[in-house]
Amino acid sequence: MFSQHPLIPLIFCVILIAILINQCFVKHRFMKVKVILSFFLTFVVVFLLVFYNNIKNGEFWLKESIMNWILLGLDIGIGILLFTTIDFSLSSERFQKELTKSLDETKFYVVLDKKDKIKDASSLLLKDLNLQLSDIYGHNFFDVLETKYRIIGFNGSDCNKQDLLKFYEKYDKRADPSQKNNKIEIEIQNDNAEVDALYFYESLIFSDDKYKGRILMGEKKDEESLMGIESDLAFATKDLELIKSRFTVLLEKTSEGIFFNNISEGNIWCHDILVKRLSLTGNSLDIKEFYSMIHSEDLPLYEEKMKSLPTEYSLTYRFKTAGGYIYVKEEGKKIVVGKTIELCGIMVPMDDYHFAKTDTILDTLQGQPELNARLSILEQTDKIYEVVYFRIASVPEINQKFGRAIGNSILSQYVNFFKQNFVTDNQIYRVEGLDFVAILTDYRKMDMLKNNLVNGEKILHSHANYMNDEVKTEVFMGISRCDDHPSHKSVLNNAKEAFRFCSNPQFNSNFAFYKDIK
Repeated sequence: MFSQHPLIPLIFCVILIAILINQCFVKHRFMKVKVILSFFLTFVVVFLLVFYNNIKNGEFWLKESIMNWILLGLDIGIGILLFTTIDFSLSSERFQKELTKSLDETKFYVVLDKKDKIKDASSLLLKDLNLQLSDIYGHNFFDVLETKYRIIGFNGSDCNKQDLLKFYEKYDKRADPSQKNNKIEIEIQNDNAEVDALYFYESLIFSDDKYKGRILMGEKKDEESLMGIESDLAFATKDLELIKSRFTVLLEKTSEGIFFNNISEGNIWCHDILVKRLSLTGNSLDIKEFYSMIHSEDLPLYEEKMKSLPTEYSLTYRFKTAGGYIYVKEEGKKIVVGKTIELCGIMVPMDDYHFAKTDTILDTLQGQPELNARLSILEQTDKIYEVVYFRIASVPEINQKFGRAIGNSILSQYVNFFKQNFVTDNQIYRVEGLDFVAILTDYRKMDMLKNNLVNGEKILHSHANYMNDEVKTEVFMGISRCDDHPSHKSVLNNAKEAFRFCSNPQFNSNFAFYKDIK
């Protein structure tokens, strides 16, 4: 039968209690369950130790065999507590000590009870005040501050110590558990009239929804640092004013219809040009009011696009003005700042010359005289070039169905597309209303055009969506190279002849190369 003396578990109980007390200081909290359990085990061991001899001699009601089983249970219980305690100590105590030490040496922090009496403070704060914790423990924090400094401000307002004491006098009555972290600034002045500021994060402490105190943690900035902050703020304000002035000038001088659609607040701001052109009631509108002026057939698609909040988007819809519905092209980009989401961009009323950006390229194109002059120069060189004569034949039908604004937009978009992809040095000319001539001098672009035409003629049958309507574009194109005929002067006429050939309804293609039909 196993047997042991109660003195052995008593020793382990003492070790256990010492470790637990040490951890309570490290963790800054009372480990109630473990401490109570350890004291209970100690009480049982002491009880058995006091009556040990009586039990051994059979002079006590408790049998020796039962005592041994109790001691074994105590050993197991103490062992479990020691194991979990030592494990905790090894894994977390060092971290907690390092963390506390780091905060203690690098941050100004102070722990206050609900009466603003100091319960703990960091070494950095104590060093700044030239005091020991024992000197200030249980004293009012603001009284302690004024042992070295004079309080002159609080959160940007003039304030003295008495004002602060009055402000926090019944703080426990109005402390809100939902706002446990606040920013506070206490402006202080030393004996040399130098101004410093204490910047704290105030963490409120609650237990059972009752205010128990607060922890202030932060840093002190001296007068030089504050002057630096004010200087940076002054520069930032100056830059902001400059940006504001630039933006104001741009708004005054621009001819674009600029808008800002604040999705978060549900309102839209439109430039004066848009207010006048769209017959709006003012620069700022409720977004619902703006939506009410979009054509009922176009509104669902517009709203669906807005719900997806695209980074960049382009949309065309009908908008009701004083003179009826007009087409508006809206191009925008999403901007996110904090919780604010805004769409910024340009609205272009399509039936107004001054707004329609696609009309611009048509106005910049040169005509027949410039084309003849360019061909005359090319004919004097040995350089190979290609002449493309093309017509956007579907524009009259587009004008009739959608209006001249949409027709001009389609016309200019196609010309711009052709210019960007196949023409160099702006060698594209408008010879009649719907007829254009392009001169190609780059072999790679000549081959690219040929491949595009041969592989499906997609560039001759493009289409665009204007809300619920699809606008199709049909183009006829005749192509001739300068080496297709002995006379270079015939290259333009050859391109025209190829164009007339492919324009014949009996021809099964929308393009023709002169060399294939001669």
